[in-house]
Amino acid sequence: MATEPQVVSLNAYLDHARDTGTLNGNVLVADRGKVILRRAVGYADATRKVPLSLSDRFDIGSIAKEFDVVGILMLAQEHKLSLSDPVSRFIPDLPSWSKSVTINDLLHYTSGLPDIDWNTVNNDADAFRNLRALEKLDFPPRTHYAYNNNNTFLRRRIIEKVSGMGFNDFVRSRVFPKAKVTDAVIDPVEGTPRVARGFSANLTQDTLKVYLSGWPALTVDDLFHWSNCITMFCLITPESTRQILASPDPKRQTGLGHGEMDGDRLVKHVHDGNDHNFEALLMVFPAKGRTIILMTSQNRNDVYAIADAINGILDAPKGQSVLIQAHGAK
Repeated sequence: MATEPQVVSLNAYLDHARDTGTLNGNVLVADRGKVILRRAVGYADATRKVPLSLSDRFDIGSIAKEFDVVGILMLAQEHKLSLSDPVSRFIPDLPSWSKSVTINDLLHYTSGLPDIDWNTVNNDADAFRNLRALEKLDFPPRTHYAYNNNNTFLRRRIIEKVSGMGFNDFVRSRVFPKAKVTDAVIDPVEGTPRVARGFSANLTQDTLKVYLSGWPALTVDDLFHWSNCITMFCLITPESTRQILASPDPKRQTGLGHGEMDGDRLVKHVHDGNDHNFEALLMVFPAKGRTIILMTSQNRNDVYAIADAINGILDAPKGQSVLIQAHGAK
């Protein structure tokens, strides 16, 4: 368990990061299984008049993809689909390439699908239109790796086909409750309460617009509950978790980001996400009972540098005074 001086050092570091403009966001740190720090640091929007609150929900970027990945694996555990099934089994009106792309390819970004053309896609219907018009993959499935959101889009559509309900409803009814996620909102728009707003260094604020559906925004507490669910296998088994984390190249992301397992124990789980001016990081080391969650909303943030500083403070010998300067301080 972290000592009181270490917690003091953590707070001093976060104060310095705030004061130098390195951090605007919410932070949760757990050590030895106990939450030792929860802080809202900075402002909720570009006016810089409204302080952030721990009840604010954040856009967590690609970390949100974990919900559709877990949904796919839940359905596989129920024998309603197999990871080796081709996409064409569930969405038969796609071109012939869908017969060679498997669900496992979608989970590991080895499908050969191109990235979404954001110049022509403003909603789910646009994304489907482009996929139906796609004549050829960028590469044969399983020969290369390309991280992009067409894989995520199709994972969510397959969940809908198999479960018989909309993806958002599936997550709300089948995923959130068991994971003890109680305060999330999916696809927030202008006027949705308690949603942090992203803004640039020159205080230009992001608009809240849903381009593709299915993106949960979470509080730090709910993301902590979610990470505990992954670690404790509350929704998917160790075998399923190993299937998704297994990658021929540790530099490649899967739908759960990066991770390591030792038998049936999760050793490490790290996932980052960004969207416009938002950046988030989930970093979990179960053997230490350590979780670091960073949800930031201004593009000057360097979440890995902040997490490294937090780890450095916690890993310093007990009783040793720790002073770590905020990354990028001037």
